[in-house]
Amino acid sequence: MEYNLKKHAEFLLENACVSTRYLVHRDMLKTPVDEPFMKKMQEEILQQTNVKRHLSAQYPDGWLGHELHGIDGMDCHIGGLLNAGVEINSPCIQQALTALTTLEIASQHKNWFHGGDALDADGRGGNRAVTADILSWLKYPEDYPLLADEISLAFEHLSAALDYTSVDDFSIKGKNHRYYKPKARFPGANHIGLLENTQSWRSDEKMKTAKAAAKHAYELIMECDEHITFRKPKEFGGSFVGPFNYNWGALKPITENEFRNNILNNPDKFCFGFWLGAVSGVPDWVRQSTQTYELLARLLDEDTFMEMIPEDALQGFRHIIGREPNWRKKTSVKCDVMFAMLKACWRVLN
Repeated sequence: MEYNLKKHAEFLLENACVSTRYLVHRDMLKTPVDEPFMKKMQEEILQQTNVKRHLSAQYPDGWLGHELHGIDGMDCHIGGLLNAGVEINSPCIQQALTALTTLEIASQHKNWFHGGDALDADGRGGNRAVTADILSWLKYPEDYPLLADEISLAFEHLSAALDYTSVDDFSIKGKNHRYYKPKARFPGANHIGLLENTQSWRSDEKMKTAKAAAKHAYELIMECDEHITFRKPKEFGGSFVGPFNYNWGALKPITENEFRNNILNNPDKFCFGFWLGAVSGVPDWVRQSTQTYELLARLLDEDTFMEMIPEDALQGFRHIIGREPNWRKKTSVKCDVMFAMLKACWRVLN
């Protein structure tokens, strides 16, 4: 079926905030960023209130936020800046990058998060994984030792999925929790995200393995209706901490009724935002179906999607992946949701 995705891109170019217009030009229309009007838009982006809010968390030494990971973490603030269209070569991001990779600066801040050391010690990836993810977003050289090690570990976790026939092979059903076995390997969001953002691991053979492993991991998890958590080793306290589980459910084909009932009208108001963010970030080698993208494209073409979304789901969406700085206008809200849906569809169906 043919979808008129270009029409929606044109609507955004006429009505959306400067961040969205910039991202449509750069990521969809492939407009060079050194075009004079693109440079001008980049300057405007840095003056947006939502961008300034992230920049207000930057220390004089370049560190961004209170800690490494979390709502006021380095990853959240850099992710927010990139989400708004700030280029990785901008001074604010390059200063943050220098702070992250300079031990003398990073050690002056909370360059770790609760449970991160335990996750690193078990080989799942904690503080090191978050750092590697940030470096991959910023296109840091992949031979940097920490980044190279985490890329290797990520592929190890991914390929290990092929060794299992059941979730019981890599996790334990406890009294109150299902948790990963010690030293178990199974791909999480940190592993898949890092592999998607890097190139040095790729070969024809490894890409074939990656596709097969992702498919098998999806099939294993779809048979399990439990959340898998992580039990810290005794030397780290033995309590439970959430690992970076991948949203395998976002790969499942979805009908319009399921979209309405399970996503939009989910009691968790953040469900729509997290789901749409996950759907739009699925790598080509992980995707299992195009049905979800065809549904989103059809809803865009029919222009019915805004009528379907409850207010709670909209507010949750704005908190998770919104980028329009002003939601007082209905058109701004529509642009925010439309861009997220269009971003999900563009590279799959365009």
